[in-house]
Amino acid sequence: LQNTLNFRIQGHDMKLVEVEGTHTIQTTYSSLDVHVGQSYSVLITADQAPKDYYIVVSTRFTNKILTSTAILHYSNSLQSVSGPIPGGPTTQIDWSIKQARSIR
Repeated sequence: LQNTLNFRIQGHDMKLVEVEGTHTIQTTYSSLDVHVGQSYSVLITADQAPKDYYIVVSTRFTNKILTSTAILHYSNSLQSVSGPIPGGPTTQIDWSIKQARSIR
């Protein structure tokens, strides 16, 4: 792996609870940049409408942005995934630095 990745789940916030095996002050994020060699543990609350949601991972700070998707499926889902894939943060590095500094 040689790129920073941005991770997000359509319509869901993630509560960051651990970084590199160390507990953090629990902060909520709509997307997370994961840099080379990092590992995060997050909790999500499955409290949205019962349907399927996109899970999206995109490269950051690359000339060509690569994106991969998966599906978060609620067991009582009444609707397939729909709508556009949730967009990631801008290509500006300031957003990523500010997020990294917010993790304690």
